Amino acid sequence: MADFKAIESQEELDKIITNRLEREREAANKRYEGFVSPEDHKKALAEQQKGFDDYKKAHEGDAAKIEELTAKNKAYETAALKSRVARELGLSYEWVERISGNDEKEIRADAEALKKLVGTGHTTLPTKNMDQSTGDDKDASLRQVLKSIKQN
Repeated sequence: MADFKAIESQEELDKIITNRLEREREAANKRYEGFVSPEDHKKALAEQQKGFDDYKKAHEGDAAKIEELTAKNKAYETAALKSRVARELGLSYEWVERISGNDEKEIRADAEALKKLVGTGHTTLPTKNMDQSTGDDKDASLRQVLKSIKQN
């Protein structure tokens, strides 16, 4: 208490308060030395937001493109599955487009039903042999004349 000195003027009080405030500011500056100021934070946030907006603008159509490519891929996979099932069941390639369904179970069931309706082989109908005579001499002679005309 021997160090206590009474303040006698306003200037002395202002000087003491100014010194005290400077020490507090220095302590606060040391305490918050590694932190970003609010102005710098706003600038950095604005830059990041601009970068994000540019990225969004550049990739606006990506979702639609992904959706389109996914749909195409699903269509190709379904067509390949239909072809494979038709081949396994012995259906001809012409019938692949007639098969319907979304998954292998539905496609296989439809292909089996189609197989029951149309069969599997390419059976050809027997053709009539035009060279054989049927016993009618008149028709046979006409056939020979026509055949000779065609050859010439």
